Amino acid sequence: MAPKADGGRKISANFAVFIITFLVFTTLVVFAVLLFLSYENMYNNLVVKVISGTDTVAKNLSSDIASLTSMQPGEFRYTMDNDGSENFKNSRLVDRFVNSEIYRDSGSIYFVDVEGRIYSRNSRNFESADSIAVKEGTGRNTYIADKEVLEIIKAAEKEGFKGGSSQNPRNVSSISCVKVKGTPYYCLVSNNETTVETFSEYINVIFIPALIAMIISIILYAVFVYLSLMPIKDISRAIASVAEGDFSVRVSPRFSEPEDYSSFAVSSEFTVMGMTVNNMIESLENAERDREMFISSIAHDIRTPLTSINGFVTAMTDGTIPPEKHDHYLMLIKQQSDRIRTLVTQMTEASSLSHVDPKMMEAFNISDMINDIIDNLEAQLSDKDIMIIKSLDPGPGITAYGEAQQLCRVIINIITNAIKFTPQGGSIKVTTTSEPRNRRIMIQVEDSGAGVEESKRKRIFESFYKADPSRKVEGFGLGLYICKQILAAHGETISCEDGTELGGARFVFYFPFPPENQG
Repeated sequence: MAPKADGGRKISANFAVFIITFLVFTTLVVFAVLLFLSYENMYNNLVVKVISGTDTVAKNLSSDIASLTSMQPGEFRYTMDNDGSENFKNSRLVDRFVNSEIYRDSGSIYFVDVEGRIYSRNSRNFESADSIAVKEGTGRNTYIADKEVLEIIKAAEKEGFKGGSSQNPRNVSSISCVKVKGTPYYCLVSNNETTVETFSEYINVIFIPALIAMIISIILYAVFVYLSLMPIKDISRAIASVAEGDFSVRVSPRFSEPEDYSSFAVSSEFTVMGMTVNNMIESLENAERDREMFISSIAHDIRTPLTSINGFVTAMTDGTIPPEKHDHYLMLIKQQSDRIRTLVTQMTEASSLSHVDPKMMEAFNISDMINDIIDNLEAQLSDKDIMIIKSLDPGPGITAYGEAQQLCRVIINIITNAIKFTPQGGSIKVTTTSEPRNRRIMIQVEDSGAGVEESKRKRIFESFYKADPSRKVEGFGLGLYICKQILAAHGETISCEDGTELGGARFVFYFPFPPENQG
């Protein structure tokens, strides 16, 4: 089954890489398409500008010249030659008009007849390249030789207005021809604009800034991904070290402490993960240390009574201990055997208390239980002259629910533990508080002892842990662990705090209410 799982992980990883690569590639393609479309838009705007500009100039000039026929009839006239051709008599005013400031920079302007004879044109024809092929000559002997342009002129004879345009990547050309109203002449305007300026504007204004922005975005994305992967690498390194048996390693504070701001790209999820891994490693380290202590403690706790038993039995068999004293030493052997049995029983119970038997669940009065427990512990309390203070909730929450025998054991263990660590003549307070909203009862046991150091408050609920192993206090370090297991099986918790009234340790734990359908 393991190879299949590994294969599944590889497929998932490859798919993730494919998705990321696809997204990056798609982004680049979309970026390239947008750049292309932006240039196309600028190019089309140039085409529209050239064509509309040419048409507007041709129409305006035709209208202006047509107005001259009525305003200045002596300055603008034409007659018919004997051969039937128009004889343009005076082009001086038209020349001045065509070359005025209004139309000087509006393209190449021709004043022509239907056959393409040129009667007037602006000076731009001689200063820049033109898209119209002109057969040079003098006067009426100057003709437009471009066949396509001649067709435009003849078409304008029938339609009144005719235009044409051509585009290529390097330039945009436009020709407009408008007949001068009331005359046989035409205003022909040709404009030829290169795309160099448009392309330069596109490169400088759009392409280069967009390219720079994209490069910066890619760099920032790569840096962010790298910084985002750093906590994963560090966590993986820590886990790998733990797998090899090194429990001293920890995830860097940069990736495990919310107060550390040295890595701004680390998300709170990674910080929580780092904290969790560190807590896990610490728990494993503690468990390993506890295991060693457990083995040492068990070996000591079993070896000592076994050594005594072996010594007594040997002495009895070889006659060192006379028969009249056998009963006394047999009683000592029984005491040592009971000690070993108690240890084995607690170890067995500690591993089997994480579940409850539904058949054993019942409702019981917690105040009665506590009173009975205190009565049974009267001898231990009297030996140390300890005063018990009871503050029991008399309300309806007095009824708890669970395995009464096991929950009773929790209270016994907590109070017994308090008796052990309460000095001669001290006090212990037991408090119960009903919490109807949470449907549970809070129980507090506080003593006037030395208390528990904050760094050890969580560990005291671990198996075989002793807050102060050097103290000569009886027990195997399983009592609080058993309490935690029993409460966990009932869905409740236990914690240790500083006492606020008596100054020692205060243990806070909860018993559940009966189910609502049971009242």
